[in-house]
Amino acid sequence: MIPIDASVSVRADIIQSKRRYGFFFGASLGLLFTIATWGLDSYLLYQAHGLLPWLKLGAGAILCGIAGGIAGGLAARLDNIAYAVLLWMATAVIFAWLVVNLPTRITPRLIEFNEPEIQGLLNYTYYQAFSWRVAVAFAWIVIFVGIMGALQLPLSESAIFSASVGGKIVPVIVLVLVMGICGSLVDNLVNEPLRSATFAINEILQFSIAHEGQEVDPAEARAMHLGSLRGVQELVTQEYRLIVSGYDEFFGKVQVLAQFENAWAECTVIYSQPTNCEQVGSARIR
Repeated sequence: MIPIDASVSVRADIIQSKRRYGFFFGASLGLLFTIATWGLDSYLLYQAHGLLPWLKLGAGAILCGIAGGIAGGLAARLDNIAYAVLLWMATAVIFAWLVVNLPTRITPRLIEFNEPEIQGLLNYTYYQAFSWRVAVAFAWIVIFVGIMGALQLPLSESAIFSASVGGKIVPVIVLVLVMGICGSLVDNLVNEPLRSATFAINEILQFSIAHEGQEVDPAEARAMHLGSLRGVQELVTQEYRLIVSGYDEFFGKVQVLAQFENAWAECTVIYSQPTNCEQVGSARIR
């Protein structure tokens, strides 16, 4: 291996390359965290007739990408592993806050902006108990982000001076693996319980539409909780969109809003079991 002249690393163009790569590294980390945390969730909600299912992913990509880019850029500028770890630990606080607040505070406001007729129908509450969810998210995220903070400068140095394509993409591969694990671990804090309630209503609506005009075996109807649609059966249409409209502090009881062709209906789900639905307003799917 040919030794690298120490003077080369302090040249202005090399310093600029390190700083640019630091920003790229950080922004990539933020984007990959977003994809790992909300990518699959958004896709599954899209498959389950979710209303604006990709909005959360887009908002997360912007916020986490910016936060990560700033952290990575500052770490490259300071050029010190200890400072880099501290910067990424601080960024982990932002990521953890977003794990809970993006779906419960930010996304609802964005949805109301995009769908004005839904205003007043979303009753999202930030409970004091959510603080422990942020703490748990931070406990997981800081481990993985701290590791990447410690590796950022060595990986960046290797990538910048590497003459091969393989050497330059190694940091990206490491990021994909580490942040993929990180995102999957925090999914069940908020995403999974809200997604499960949406799945439960989607399943019962699909069953109702598939058996429209048919006589359904009473035992099967009970198993599918078909009775929960009794109050809104005449409103159900083949085209519909679903979105969580409320929840309790433990996500055990979740309200899911269904937008049919001519009406809004709100359904209550208790631990993934639909209980009842009622009309809450008129609507028109665009």
